[in-house]
Amino acid sequence: MSHGSVSKRTWVHHGVKQSAWQFSARVDGRRVRRSGFLSRAEAQEALDALRYPATAPVVAAPVAAGMTLAEGVERYLKVKARKRGIVDDRRITGRLMIALGADTPLVNITPSVIAEYRAQRLAVKRGDAFLSPAAINRPLGVLRHLLKLAHEEWEVLPSAPRAIRMEKERQGRCRWLTPEEAHQLFTACRALNPALADLVEFCAYTGLRQAEALGLTLDRVDRARGVVLLEVTKNGRRREVPLCGPADAVLGRRQAAGGDGDRVFGATSWYAFRGAWRRSVRATGLVNFKFHDLRHTFASWAVQRGATLPELKDLLGHSSLAMVLRYAHLAPEHLRSAVSRLDDVMARAQGAAEMGTWPVESRKSASVLEDAS
Repeated sequence: MSHGSVSKRTWVHHGVKQSAWQFSARVDGRRVRRSGFLSRAEAQEALDALRYPATAPVVAAPVAAGMTLAEGVERYLKVKARKRGIVDDRRITGRLMIALGADTPLVNITPSVIAEYRAQRLAVKRGDAFLSPAAINRPLGVLRHLLKLAHEEWEVLPSAPRAIRMEKERQGRCRWLTPEEAHQLFTACRALNPALADLVEFCAYTGLRQAEALGLTLDRVDRARGVVLLEVTKNGRRREVPLCGPADAVLGRRQAAGGDGDRVFGATSWYAFRGAWRRSVRATGLVNFKFHDLRHTFASWAVQRGATLPELKDLLGHSSLAMVLRYAHLAPEHLRSAVSRLDDVMARAQGAAEMGTWPVESRKSASVLEDAS
């Protein structure tokens, strides 16, 4: 057997850089690889156990094969330590351990067990309503990913469930402002907090998320080119956001009030604006309106004024076109032009009937239809 080697594997998943240690050795003429170790020492220990079985009678593989759900969750959370939504993952995995048993071996979490867990969740009620499809799907998604890691990277499962049936989720809500409502909201915000008014107006004209706008610094603003550069976004990708006239005017006011490198809107925490925001929404009389709906407002205004869905995807910073399909119904012009082509579909037939003639191609098509019937 060759001495073998230990190396570090790095990859990017959903924009987040991740890494794990692995080893490779040749045993009896065949190559043996193991991956998913959390440190070089752990990988080297496993390699030594494979190379020197006499001096290492306790092999790690049988212990790994009996990994419990609690052990899997602990390792999963280490892998996801840099994930932006790690708090949600901790909450979800904690509930999974309560429902399935923290000491349950991963090999015992079979498709039938998962199906039973899903059925139990479907029957749960909160008040008079059943759990939403999202509340059912999120734990199933985390469990599916954990089992996939255990099989593909940690190599403690012989296989992972191929298909875990998810509930069909409704399309996300799309609450947006009319220009009249937006004017009233801007006015109400400015009467209470001018910085909040600038923040609200800027998000309505750029589509930035709340965290993206609050984290924006003046050195990331390039008014000469008419863009702002976002370094930290939800999907981890840097993007430039173009500025329209009203958005540029907001930045002009903010630059006059701050220095280079300062936060554009003064505070980085939403708590500095939350009270004034709530009072402004109440004063305007808006119903079921949240700050994130300013992003929907931008998207809706853009689509209604001719922006295509691919353009909107790039403006909002989405990774797939599916995320902007909720706005498709606001752009009926391309459908209207397609339907208008049918305006004269019967004109030729009516003219031919009046003249006693019938085009050759039409007679041929009619005969084909009769033969098919």
